[in-house]
Amino acid sequence: MAEHPPFGTVRDEFAVAPGGELPLPELTERRARGTVYLESARRFVGSEAFLARPLLECAGVTGSAAYGEPEAGEDCDLLAVTRPGAVWPFLTYVYLRLRVSPPASGPTGPTDWCFNYVLDSGAARKEFSRPRGFLFAREALTTRPIHGERHYRSLLASAPWLGKEAPRMYARWEAQGLVESDPLPPAPWPVRLLNLVLFPLVAAYLQGQGLRRNHQLRRQGRELECFQTVTNRDRLVILSEKFARIAEVYAPSTALTPEG
Repeated sequence: MAEHPPFGTVRDEFAVAPGGELPLPELTERRARGTVYLESARRFVGSEAFLARPLLECAGVTGSAAYGEPEAGEDCDLLAVTRPGAVWPFLTYVYLRLRVSPPASGPTGPTDWCFNYVLDSGAARKEFSRPRGFLFAREALTTRPIHGERHYRSLLASAPWLGKEAPRMYARWEAQGLVESDPLPPAPWPVRLLNLVLFPLVAAYLQGQGLRRNHQLRRQGRELECFQTVTNRDRLVILSEKFARIAEVYAPSTALTPEG
């Protein structure tokens, strides 16, 4: 296998980007913030008031919060795997809940909650089972489960290719135990029917919002913050321009787009 450019090291239970060594006071502050992000996400999804939890197979914190050292004011990015036929009812509930009653996380908590990688369990298993390249592996192996950890570990167990792309990170998961777990049954038929109704409506809204936001970012000279919104009946994936450019550098021969 070809060598990848350096893309971080594992330090304690954290992943660290190249050049990511920080002065001790800033490092301590970021780690404390990372703990707040993680615990806030666990409370949000684990709360009795989170009525969409029965539709979830697993969920996890991704991005900078998963690395354990987010900067002040960063969003909390989340992955979610739903039961078959439940992606769009789940997302609709989440958006309404965040608008009406956003979780309280204190002054050091996330400024926003972004479920930017949401798939149903069938799509997720297909996504994880085939080689997707180093960048996908790095994201999958740094995810911090906050709900349904056994199901998330079963996703990793179904993808032994992850160990070839990022052997040390994969070995840490193996040491803690990778398990087989059957996916949850499909969502009840009323939810699946609602999924068909909501998909074109909510997807069109998100596509429009994405175009509007990207236009604003380009006018402000912030092209790297632009993103692509990928929607299907079984998924929503927000793919940032920054991620896409990094993918070109680290895996030029591997299709890393969500549908690739």
